[in-house]
Amino acid sequence: MFTRHFFFSGGGNAGKLAREQDEGGNRPLDVGLGTALKKAQRTSKTSARHVSARPTRAWGLWLALALSLAGGARAQEAVRLSLASAEAAEARRRAAATLGYYNLKLGPTAWRFGASLGTEWSDNIRLEDQNPKSDFLFRPEMTARMLWPISDKNSINLSLGAGYTAYASYSEYNRFYVRPGSELSFDFYVGDFWINVHDRFSILEDNYLDPTVVGSADYSRLENAAGLTALWDLNKILLRAGYDHLNYLSLNDDTGGQPDGHSDVVSLSAGYAPAAGLLFGVDLGGGLIHYEAGPNQGFEDASQWNVGLFADAQISQYIQMRGSVGYVVFSPEPVPAAPDLDEFSGIYSQVALIHRLNEYVTYTLSGGRNVSFTFYGGTIDLYYARLAASWHLFHKISLNTSLDYEHGEYLTYGSEKFDRVGPAITFGRRITEKLSASLGYRFYWRDSNFPNRDYTVNVVSLRLAYAF
Repeated sequence: MFTRHFFFSGGGNAGKLAREQDEGGNRPLDVGLGTALKKAQRTSKTSARHVSARPTRAWGLWLALALSLAGGARAQEAVRLSLASAEAAEARRRAAATLGYYNLKLGPTAWRFGASLGTEWSDNIRLEDQNPKSDFLFRPEMTARMLWPISDKNSINLSLGAGYTAYASYSEYNRFYVRPGSELSFDFYVGDFWINVHDRFSILEDNYLDPTVVGSADYSRLENAAGLTALWDLNKILLRAGYDHLNYLSLNDDTGGQPDGHSDVVSLSAGYAPAAGLLFGVDLGGGLIHYEAGPNQGFEDASQWNVGLFADAQISQYIQMRGSVGYVVFSPEPVPAAPDLDEFSGIYSQVALIHRLNEYVTYTLSGGRNVSFTFYGGTIDLYYARLAASWHLFHKISLNTSLDYEHGEYLTYGSEKFDRVGPAITFGRRITEKLSASLGYRFYWRDSNFPNRDYTVNVVSLRLAYAF
């Protein structure tokens, strides 16, 4: 299961994060949440210091970016979930720090609502090698974000993006979806500890974002992660621990898809910042995984653990490098249908270079290796590389481009090897202060050593978004 679209949308996730931070997303904040909402009651604008501003200043930013680079490393769940926690904290902090972000006061809470209507055309909705089917898709969507300050530092946050996908010709694939990043969370302080209790949920639906999916358009899947994260801020040293219980529930009728399951994951991290612009540390994690029996399952129960190092260096005002490397062990318990299933161990890594070339171009070059579960219940060793760029060439028009390459090899089911290449381009324009539009094109080419598992797909999308 891959969650590349979990973080920022657009043509270049890491580039977008770098651009937002360069525009002031990481400025020190000096207004408390309670004070900000009192101002919001008078001016309908909120300028707040998010409770996790200190943790996300260096540690959280590295983790948030690493999430966008790492994809979904299911056999490295401890790494993925610790990154997800930091990404969510950074998103809440940016929202609270943006003047006027919350524009509706309801009792003690501040709200922001949005709506969008998207249409998409795909020439291969099932990602098939032979006789592909094309169709138009329509996606109405609503978004909501809520901030409820319990005190000047402690707050409850809600983030939700949900919609419905309707097919013009193949209505059997119509489905609801919930955007990754939707969550209900509670941030609070106890002495020097920042603690976050959360329930994150999503219903994924875009099959072409997962390179292991072939011959299926029915991709709906509920993923729910409930847990807590604690961070102990010791000035130059940051200690972090987390626990999550995850449930995976398939919502489609495709019996060949990924089965239902659950997992329990623990993560520990320690980071040291000896100087401004430099952060390094160690990650440790592990978990227990269970999947219901399925037709393609090589295992039902498994355990995994990982240990690794990470580093973040601000080389210059315009260049930043971030990376992580570690060792992962994945130990499935074989079932009678696959008695010879072996333990897998190996190196995982992610590295990224972020460079603001000039006032017109910011690019990110990233790559790495993940061990991940697949849509069909196996385990895959995946190498990936990505070049993404944000171009500021036209007045009022944004331009994002990206090029992805993936090479995968199945470890527990069959011996398929595949390569996939995917360029993409997106144009965006703000029509009014609250109305914006985007036009995008995406192409994927997949080549496999197995018959009938190659495909090409062209996707054209148009979206109008309104922020109330």
